[in-house]
Amino acid sequence: MYTEEKQIKARDIKKLLLGVYRRYQAGNITDGQAYKETYVLNSLMKAIETTDLEERLDNIENTLRRG
Repeated sequence: MYTEEKQIKARDIKKLLLGVYRRYQAGNITDGQAYKETYVLNSLMKAIETTDLEERLDNIENTLRRG
């Protein structure tokens, strides 16, 4: 079973993306490696955004039901 040790936040992903960009610009990673890392990080960001929106929508729906 999956247990979440630390919740990753959008700001964490932003820092990681900036790190990929800096390593790429410095020539420390290849185009392919930068693409792969960016793809994974963008997928995580989308999952975070979707989860946040889902939680907000649930909260709104619960508030409206309670009237």
